[in-house]
Amino acid sequence: MGIVKKGEKDQKEEKGAKAEAPDAPEDPPVVKQLKEICDEYSKIEKEFEKEVELLQIEYTKKQKPLLQQRKEVLMKAEGENAPATGTPALMGFWLKAMQNHPAFEELIQEWDEPVLEFLQDITSAPLDETDCNKGFELIFKFAPNPYFENTELKKVYSTERGSIYNGDIDAKEIKADVLKWNTGKDVTVDKVSKKAKGGGAKKAKQKKEKEEARPSFFRDFFR
Repeated sequence: MGIVKKGEKDQKEEKGAKAEAPDAPEDPPVVKQLKEICDEYSKIEKEFEKEVELLQIEYTKKQKPLLQQRKEVLMKAEGENAPATGTPALMGFWLKAMQNHPAFEELIQEWDEPVLEFLQDITSAPLDETDCNKGFELIFKFAPNPYFENTELKKVYSTERGSIYNGDIDAKEIKADVLKWNTGKDVTVDKVSKKAKGGGAKKAKQKKEKEEARPSFFRDFFR
């Protein structure tokens, strides 16, 4: 089971449509019978998935107070000299968690790490509590920090159920908040010094700084 982008699904459907000629011969009796069995199977499968969704909603509600307790424990600051970080009780908690998560580990760069030290919490919520297939949102909550103005960054995945046979979920739309970087603190760019064009010793000593895009969790994930 996985999320499949809408464009990929459309391409597959287009190929399938081309394969089915308008004057295709009628299915033989055995094929019709098999299709009827398959339809009944699919009906039961949908009922099963609905029950699983209801269970997921029920147990997510039970887990929510525990996640809030975890947040409160991590944010406890002891003494006036508590570190300036998103989780004073255990510095870099969320940074380490993300570095060990397969969805994030390859996105996080060295220059992202100081920024992620200010991460306080990560939460998720379905877009529709009655239908988990409609999508979900991820919310990254940050402590006030010198890097950007945002205290919350959100990424929303709007989805729909694809084929019931392979369990794929199709992504209709993915939206992310825009980061409001403070001047000179944008870790998604690198300042590169380049020599000024032209002749003469004076020109040779002059250098211009130019910003160039570089890999970053904040560039790759929030776009």
